Amino acid sequence: MTRTNKHQKMLDRKVQRAWQPYREADKEKLTELTDHTFSFHIDEIGAGWEYVHFILDDEGFGFRISYIGPGVTDFVKSMTTMKKIESKEFTWYDEPDEYTWFVSRLKDIVYVEPPIAVNGFYLKYDYFRDQILAGYKNSIYGLD
Repeated sequence: MTRTNKHQKMLDRKVQRAWQPYREADKEKLTELTDHTFSFHIDEIGAGWEYVHFILDDEGFGFRISYIGPGVTDFVKSMTTMKKIESKEFTWYDEPDEYTWFVSRLKDIVYVEPPIAVNGFYLKYDYFRDQILAGYKNSIYGLD
């Protein structure tokens, strides 16, 4: 089995695991599962790195990413152009760490498993996309 096939099988299992609680939930539970607040921020830029943080339900998570790999712009483009049914992983690097986001979209809902956070969560995709774009536009990039 090639490395690509092995990675795809792992991603497929991750997708199944991510959506199982959502598929098994009744209507009331579905509302509860997607009832989160989320915001995304880029705080500073330094020589060779950026600071990124997000807030999920009033709990903040942050980390530094290196210019070694894809940057914030790549992440924003990847997250805001997802197809109606699509799953992807996005990795940022920092010496010596890496921070991988797993995001899976199923029509108007997205499952997000961000780095550092203990659990993944569900959101309406439009809300997630809008928060990513707002954080980017209000960031150090000044794209208002």
